[in-house]
Amino acid sequence: MNDVVLEWIVPYFMPVKKRLLKAVLLSAAVVLIADGILFYPVILLPAVVLAAVDFFLFRSWKLEFEYSYVNGDLTISKIIHKEKRKDVFHCERKEIQWVQKGRVPTEHAKPKDFSSGWEKASVYTLKTADRTVYIEPNEEFLQEMTIYRKVKQ
Repeated sequence: MNDVVLEWIVPYFMPVKKRLLKAVLLSAAVVLIADGILFYPVILLPAVVLAAVDFFLFRSWKLEFEYSYVNGDLTISKIIHKEKRKDVFHCERKEIQWVQKGRVPTEHAKPKDFSSGWEKASVYTLKTADRTVYIEPNEEFLQEMTIYRKVKQ
C-alpha cells in the first residue's frame, strides 16, 4: 500500500506594525512600573495589569502553521507558543480546484492567510469550492498536486 504522508511547519514572522505595537506596549509597561515604584504608588496597579496583558498577548503572537497532507487530506493547524494546537483548515484532494503561485485575489470570499508573513516567501493560493487560502507548500506537496493536475502556472 502506497500511503502519502507529508508534514511541514512554517513559522510565522510578525509584521512591522505588530513589532512596533509590541515595543510600545512593553515600553509603556516598564515606564508605568518605574513611575509607580518611584513616584506614584497608585499607578502601580494599572501598570501591573498592563504588564500581565502584555505577557499573555505576546505569547499568543508566537505562531507556527503545521501543514499535514495524508492520503489526499490537507489539514492546517495553528500552533500557539508551541503548546496549543488548533485545526484551522481541512480539505480533501478532490475538493481542491487548483493551486497557483502567488496571492490570487478572489471575488467571493476573503482569503485566509496561513503563510509565514515573510515578504520573500514562496506563497501559493489554494482554491476549493467555497474557500481560498494562502499557503507555503513544500516541493513534495507541489509534486503531488502536479500529478493530479491541480497546479496552475
